[in-house]
Amino acid sequence: MAEDIIHIKPCKRVDTFHTDGTPNGWLLEVQSDRDGFTKELMGSFYLTVTKPGSAKGYHIHAVAHYHVTCLKGTVRSTVYKDRTHKEMVEMGDGDFKTIKYAPGCAHLIENIGTEPAYVLIYRYPAWNPELKEQLDIAPEDIETPATWKKIQKFVSQFR
Repeated sequence: MAEDIIHIKPCKRVDTFHTDGTPNGWLLEVQSDRDGFTKELMGSFYLTVTKPGSAKGYHIHAVAHYHVTCLKGTVRSTVYKDRTHKEMVEMGDGDFKTIKYAPGCAHLIENIGTEPAYVLIYRYPAWNPELKEQLDIAPEDIETPATWKKIQKFVSQFR
């Protein structure tokens, strides 16, 4: 007779792509309050892996709060509050930290190392395919006034 001690949920792996369509790594959904497995957690955790020299972003989430920690490798995270206000943080091997940013901030994670970077992300609320709250932005457009008008219009739909 089997004991009911360990419960198992297969993790979902998803290939990821840059805004220009080129592959830039993958992500692994670890836990989510939407998975029917995790009852004690609000939001979701996932691992995203970025190839050396690749970036994930820019994009914004209109409603999600993000907490980001590089577990292996080295990344630079660039976060824009608006067109003219941005911050960059390097983290990872030898300099472990967690950063957080609010909904509506444009963000990018770049692998600035020579090996794949493994980044753990917690977001609240959990990703929901029915809530189309992500807007992708090409890196070359991130500082243009037209892009920020588009971002403001997009985010205002969720307020």
